[in-house]
Amino acid sequence: MLARKIYYFCKPFIPRYFQIELRRYLVLRQRRASVNSWPILEASSTPPDAWSGWPEGKRFALVLTHDVDTARGQERCHELMKLEMQLGFRSSFNFVPERYAVSSELRHALTRNGFEVGVHGLNHDGKYFTSKKEFKKRANKINQYLNAWQSVGYRSPSMQHNLEWFHDLNIEYDASTFDTDPFEPQPEGV
Repeated sequence: MLARKIYYFCKPFIPRYFQIELRRYLVLRQRRASVNSWPILEASSTPPDAWSGWPEGKRFALVLTHDVDTARGQERCHELMKLEMQLGFRSSFNFVPERYAVSSELRHALTRNGFEVGVHGLNHDGKYFTSKKEFKKRANKINQYLNAWQSVGYRSPSMQHNLEWFHDLNIEYDASTFDTDPFEPQPEGV
């Protein structure tokens, strides 16, 4: 926790290429330590008791989501939307509204074509959970974007989370946790 706080304090001063190299180094260490649980945790391969299975007899479900962390990423969304449409997929695009100017034209094109638009924090600075007071302040702004965009989904930047605090968000679902992913700042499974 302390290392994460220090990193996010220093992050604005760290060149992006060095951030990526640091992440690569950490991922290699985490990968060796997680060989028995990632990408599939064998203990989770057994269906829950009394589970009737996927609808219509399907064997699995696939959920596609995209965290659009930068303006450059946003520029590529139209192309990705077209590719997914050709393949018969629809996904969720999660935008960071105060890190770059989110295109209303893009948001409308996505929803018009059956995609979902979600909010991905406000600015990706890693300070959402420094205090309940700070989270509440940000939750108010996040709720404004959710309302303006008619969005029902949220994903926290860097998958950081406090599930109890998310009750302050006006959302139908949160996608800030995984069953297992050792490469996130909060890797515990949910």
